[in-house]
Amino acid sequence: MRYVYLFLVFAGIFLLILPIAVPVIKTSADFSMFNSDWAGCSEFATVLADRGNLVPLINPYNSFDLKEKSVLVVVGPDISFSPLEIEEVRGFLDKGGTLFLADDFGTANGLISGLGLNGSFCDKPLGDIFYDKRADFPVVARIEDPELSYGVEKLVLNVPSVITGLAGEVFSSKVSVVGENRKSYPIMAETRYGAGRVILLSDPDILINDMMAENRDFIVNLVSYLGSDSFYFDDAHHRDFNPYSIATIYIQRELDRGKAFMVFAFVAALLVLTGTGILRLLARSIVRFMVFRIYYPLLHILCRHIPRLSGVIQNTLMPARSEKDMFDELPEGVDIKILKRIIKEMRTGSKYDAGYEQREGKGIRRKTKSRNW
Repeated sequence: MRYVYLFLVFAGIFLLILPIAVPVIKTSADFSMFNSDWAGCSEFATVLADRGNLVPLINPYNSFDLKEKSVLVVVGPDISFSPLEIEEVRGFLDKGGTLFLADDFGTANGLISGLGLNGSFCDKPLGDIFYDKRADFPVVARIEDPELSYGVEKLVLNVPSVITGLAGEVFSSKVSVVGENRKSYPIMAETRYGAGRVILLSDPDILINDMMAENRDFIVNLVSYLGSDSFYFDDAHHRDFNPYSIATIYIQRELDRGKAFMVFAFVAALLVLTGTGILRLLARSIVRFMVFRIYYPLLHILCRHIPRLSGVIQNTLMPARSEKDMFDELPEGVDIKILKRIIKEMRTGSKYDAGYEQREGKGIRRKTKSRNW
């Protein structure tokens, strides 16, 4: 028996330290929360999940009930939005939801116009003399909202567009150029819609894994700025997204010394209790307590209040056998006298047998009360 316990202990420790395989959705689609490569948004999704509840959307909006006071996150869509989806977003905003829409050259303009907003994403890139490393990476010059700008040294863009028709919160420099027009352009803008709000960001590349190092402080502030702890991440509008592509990751687990000591101490105590017979005695005491302190008294009460039950119990639990055979199979320590009395009471359905019972040599008589007329 000791070897069995030792085997179980070592098997348990082995399972605790064995790496476990976890299947996860994997895709190479740009801006997908399931893409952990450079063009994915898995790190941005992690920031969202750390803030609260994150739910991926891989089906059209009209097949999913968007809860109010949540944020619908749409990053880099390359599939158009259907009229039913636009209607679902409208109802979501009317109930107080927030739409965060990050796009660059106009794929999401169909959703914006379907909502009846004046703003849009420009279809031309932004150029600026202020950039990081090369001209494709302009640097934002001004973040007006203090919640967004807190602790942010710089915000690096990646071939961005600009927002037209809406007041901004984040701006390029005054010498930035779109086409032939030189001025400061909104990179991020916000507008109210019903009881909710719409937030536009004209460069989804800000949120990809490859640019997380430069923009992490701003992204953390942005998630807080969205004003909710419940997020829906749209992967349904990424053309190359394949929800059936599955990858397997391995998680290495280690058992620290403190837990290992507790496991071995428990097994050592178990072996001592088993070897000395204390465990068997304890188990027998528990069984006796359950039988004589709970089961028999409860059965006795039921038989007293439900006389028919005594006959049923006698026929089912106590088949026709001689008392001698029945008592021979009892374990040690059982008081046969008490057991006989309980059985007798169960058979009669009463604590007294025909008004008379002998208990330890003393006569107990039941007398009818006399009435004086």
